Amino acid sequence: MAEQIRSRRNTILLAGTTFGVTVLGTTTGLVSDVFDGTTAMVVTLGAAVATGGLLAYQAVSERREELVGAAERPRRYRLPDVEPLVGREALLDGLLTLLRDVPTPARGALPVDVAESQSKIVVVYGAAGIGKTTLALTAAHRVKDAYPDGQLYVNLRGDGDAPKTSGEALEQLLERLGIARDDLPADVDGRASLLRSLANDQRLLIVLDNAHSTEQVRPLLPTGAGCSVLITSRKPLSAGVTRREPVPVALPDESEALDVLAHYAGRERITSDPTVALQITRFCGRLPLALRIVGSKLRQRPDLSLSRMKARLEDEKLRLKALVFEDDSLHACLMLTHRDLKESTRAAFGMIASLPVGRVADWHFEHVVPARTTAFATCDELIEVSLMEAQGGEEASTSYRVHDLVRVFAAEQYEQLPPAEQRQHEARLVKAYRDAAVSLAAQRAPELGAEVSAERIGDLRQESAASWVSAEQERLRWAIGRARSLDMNAEAADIGEALSYFLDDINLPTGSAGWLFDASPSEARPRVLASLRRARASAAVAEGAPNTALTLLLCNEPDDSASLVGSARDEMVIARAYAAKRDFREALDHMTTAADQLRAADDSWHVLNSLEKLGEFQRWRGSPELAEQSQREALRLAERTGDLRAQARLRRTLAETLGYLRRPEEAAPLLESAIRDFRVLDDRRWEGASLYALGKIYRLLGRRQEARERYDRAEEIFGPMGERRWVGRVTNARIRVLAGMGYLDEAAATARAALRLFEEVGDEMWQAHTQRDIGWIHIKARQPEAALEPLTHAIDVTERAGDAYAGSMARHLRGVAYRELGWYAEAHADLEAALGVYRSGSYSWNEAAVTHDVVRVLRAEGRTAEADSLEEAAAATNPTFVRMRGRDGAEAVPDED
Repeated sequence: MAEQIRSRRNTILLAGTTFGVTVLGTTTGLVSDVFDGTTAMVVTLGAAVATGGLLAYQAVSERREELVGAAERPRRYRLPDVEPLVGREALLDGLLTLLRDVPTPARGALPVDVAESQSKIVVVYGAAGIGKTTLALTAAHRVKDAYPDGQLYVNLRGDGDAPKTSGEALEQLLERLGIARDDLPADVDGRASLLRSLANDQRLLIVLDNAHSTEQVRPLLPTGAGCSVLITSRKPLSAGVTRREPVPVALPDESEALDVLAHYAGRERITSDPTVALQITRFCGRLPLALRIVGSKLRQRPDLSLSRMKARLEDEKLRLKALVFEDDSLHACLMLTHRDLKESTRAAFGMIASLPVGRVADWHFEHVVPARTTAFATCDELIEVSLMEAQGGEEASTSYRVHDLVRVFAAEQYEQLPPAEQRQHEARLVKAYRDAAVSLAAQRAPELGAEVSAERIGDLRQESAASWVSAEQERLRWAIGRARSLDMNAEAADIGEALSYFLDDINLPTGSAGWLFDASPSEARPRVLASLRRARASAAVAEGAPNTALTLLLCNEPDDSASLVGSARDEMVIARAYAAKRDFREALDHMTTAADQLRAADDSWHVLNSLEKLGEFQRWRGSPELAEQSQREALRLAERTGDLRAQARLRRTLAETLGYLRRPEEAAPLLESAIRDFRVLDDRRWEGASLYALGKIYRLLGRRQEARERYDRAEEIFGPMGERRWVGRVTNARIRVLAGMGYLDEAAATARAALRLFEEVGDEMWQAHTQRDIGWIHIKARQPEAALEPLTHAIDVTERAGDAYAGSMARHLRGVAYRELGWYAEAHADLEAALGVYRSGSYSWNEAAVTHDVVRVLRAEGRTAEADSLEEAAAATNPTFVRMRGRDGAEAVPDED
């Protein structure tokens, strides 16, 4: 063969010259039909020099036909074996559908441009270790019968130290198609042209595994209609390779991840403790490579329990060291990608990865990289190699997802940077957090507006202040701590002050406020000191230590911060402290003072918040009509600010008041809207609180089954959060629903469970509310004497607290119990006391219900004329009384028609 090639070369060089230069143009066109790019130019120039262009072309054409003829029956190279594919059925089915549809080879002229190829080219891409090769090879094995002329596989080593060159890959492909090494063209273009000629009239499947770049792959692509190419890569590789959208390989779901683990570990190991197995899959981030490593270790070590394996993975700092088995190493796999990144990209990614876990957005990259203009390039580089993926759509600020194991790896690499370089990155980010937090807080505390320039904020103003702070709360706490370590005490204090205006939007760890809102000895700014002190007091109220809050604010030495605004904001916290002490009289007085002062100071955000709480206190003190006015004003202010979280919270609060006012039809849509908004905001706590409130409204509407469903969903939220008080309130709410459905025994058991919960958490007020419901169950079960003790306890507690409404409900029920016992004087005293509270507020429904029971007492005493007179007067003045005709408090469900 080599001798024949030398003979052909001599023929080309010694060709006759009779055609001369006159046919050069024709020769050039003809050669271009056979060769592409550089090869075509070389052959054309050679022909020109020899001035025998046509004979040269004829010689080359004959040689091409000879080579193609020699490769007409290519050797059938077997595809590499592959591990069984677990799960991924939808992805696999999609690939099979694409690859099985093989048209008849065109056997015509070949396109010069690969972009015009008739071949089917499919790119499968995804992160390291996600299972691209297994998926691609499984698909290739399944469809091999559709490609009778051969299936070829080349590992392009794009994930290794030295990716295979296009020339090397073409050499491997051509040899497998029957071309001897000595017959291979020397240059890449010649080899690529030969591959396309050989494949033109065949049905070939080529698998190009671990592609590094578009440039590496483009010369390897056939153009004939009967060929398909399946490419795997960590990059999409769509531009210049295929017009078909690349196929992303995502993480398996939890069920599929368990199947992968079971495949390698043994299904009996996994079914023996599925809960721990599921935790292992989560520590592995559901990454197939990590699951394979862990499963293989478990299979090799029967003595290694699932619990011990889980313990090895729990510590983030040790997790990657545990994910090594024989030749498989997740750390090594990620390192091959990581080291190819630009140095600035590695540093920025590592800095973000080392932060507390949370969302990643453009803002973070813009404030970590030294030049903000390079932030998008940094993100693009990370996305291109699948270390990060973009989420969301057309929003101004894109968010990104980073796999947990990739995050751990990047954070470890960041720790290898010199300390001075780390401090430089961290100081830059601390300043960015300071500027962002202060800017957003200025929307609630206008005096902070002069503390930061607008150009340093970027696109942050497009996002809700509460949403941003809520999402970044752990990083803001990190920034305070890091600022102190870097001797940036002023920045630490500024972040703490800004955070103090978002305490209703975040969840502070118990006991953290004293550290977060502590000022350094050098801090001398009165406004900052006052804000930090107020924040500590607010946190104390939230943690159930109202006396600590009162000590901080009432015993405070006056300073320059004791302005009208500062003292009014203090009054708000003092009012909440008294409410936490169950002294609603003092709470109402202080919140009324705060609201008036804040209105005078035009401090709109704090007016909004004071009115929200003022409405609650007015409702508890028996004035729901005033509560509605306060909360509607607060909602209007929230709508003016555009704060979605505040609007949703106030719709919930207003709906509760409308429930007290017996207007559930108005309350239900407010709560349904609030729930939708809290879901958008990903605020699970307030979503649960709104579901709880909606359950009550549905109960008032007689939709008891729907009420139970809302209570169940609320508990599903609060239970995993450890919110035992809320779980208790939800449990309490079920009592009346169950009793109203006739399940008295179940209602009684539920009441006992709620009481135990409130006793354990030390909530005296909710113990009283539950005792009231226990008393009512006794009444309904015809055990009025057993009802007296729990109802008396409820009355004592609510009256001490000044909760007039709750106290009246308990007095009403005790009055009914006294009536059933024949103790009419005591019945009159309780019922008249309840009527007095209800008549002082807009409680027409409650007034009507109690009046019916007074009428029954009068008739039981034989005072028929008085009963008739009272009944006639009530019917004339209260339409609700007429609708309740025949109502008996010993039978009816409290606060239901």
